[in-house]
Amino acid sequence: MYQAKLAGRNRYIIANHSSDQQNDLKHNKQQEIVQALVNNEFALYYQPKVDMTTGTVYGVEALIRWIHPQRGLIPPLQFLPLIDSNDLDIRIGNWVINEALQQLEKWTQQGIELEVSINISSHHILSDSFYQKLDATLALYPTINSQKVQLEILESSALSDINTISRIIESCQDNLGIKVALDDFGTGYSSLTHLKNLSADTIKIDRSFVRNILGDPGNSAIIDGIIGLANAFNRQVIAEGVESTEHGIALILMGCISAQGYGIAKPMPAKDIYDWLNAYQSNEQWILCGQRHQTEKDKKIKLFQLVTNHWKDQFVININVGLNNALDWPISNQKHCHCGIWIKRALQDMQFDEHILNKLVQAHESTHKLASDIRISYQSGNSAPAHTLLPELITAFDDMNTILTC
Repeated sequence: MYQAKLAGRNRYIIANHSSDQQNDLKHNKQQEIVQALVNNEFALYYQPKVDMTTGTVYGVEALIRWIHPQRGLIPPLQFLPLIDSNDLDIRIGNWVINEALQQLEKWTQQGIELEVSINISSHHILSDSFYQKLDATLALYPTINSQKVQLEILESSALSDINTISRIIESCQDNLGIKVALDDFGTGYSSLTHLKNLSADTIKIDRSFVRNILGDPGNSAIIDGIIGLANAFNRQVIAEGVESTEHGIALILMGCISAQGYGIAKPMPAKDIYDWLNAYQSNEQWILCGQRHQTEKDKKIKLFQLVTNHWKDQFVININVGLNNALDWPISNQKHCHCGIWIKRALQDMQFDEHILNKLVQAHESTHKLASDIRISYQSGNSAPAHTLLPELITAFDDMNTILTC
């Protein structure tokens, strides 16, 4: 009866015991979250953001964690979906804003200049009192420079009411001086619409694309497109999920210099930020890559070397760890792998000498043929020839890499 009333009255709903149990379980968990809020069991962790070309740590992203008295640290994906699109979502969101601003004020008083990014759900930003509550909370911390506050909105969530969200964003920017970022950009299906209609200051490239930028040419193409769009619409761009030096170099070469990810730092409690900042050592290879004058041709060569070495390393690792422990194999189709697509574009762009590219095509085909023979032998259970031919494969890759620099 109650479900029928909630659905709009003048209807009936057949009782579903399983569904009722799930609803009861969800309700109980929500009540546990309410009690956790009362008991002050939530905390904000902060993940640093850096300019890779200068080594400057310019900001942090505030990320909620539940420090449960019995179960320990509970990550957000285990409890935030339970409060999605209800009033508890708004209560938690307001708590996060206040906590982040309070911490920002403390850092400001300590002379630590950081931008703080705060994640906001679409349900929260569309609530009647969002703007007024945000304005009132900012007023509690008058020493804060509002330009150091950034709201992060999931790109997919902006679809719920893009016109209203756009107006609220503009009010926050124009009246409060707050910055806005579109999070997880590229995962939604109306990215161009968002760029056109939402006046976000920053575009965040989703980690799902960054993580395999060197192994998946599709991901690389998406990132290249996002960076181009961000430049065309005069937006800043940052990549999340940067886990290695090579990730960072690839992004710098493609035109993205801001990053966050485990290759820089994991999220940490506020009390650890000061010591981390004092101990942080910038990545010298990133700085060198950013400061070195490189033509577009130089950048393409460096990218080719990066993806080639990544392919080789992944292949060699799989051979050495044993068949049962092998990871995903690198793309074996020589036309669809990173190098094959790179060579195809190079032939079209005509930036390189045709004779050199023809040598590169032959070397690439020979290298793939050798890799295919090794893999077939290895996967058939005869690993001896694979290990014997592995040094020859490494030499073939190295020789292929030198063709463009001769």
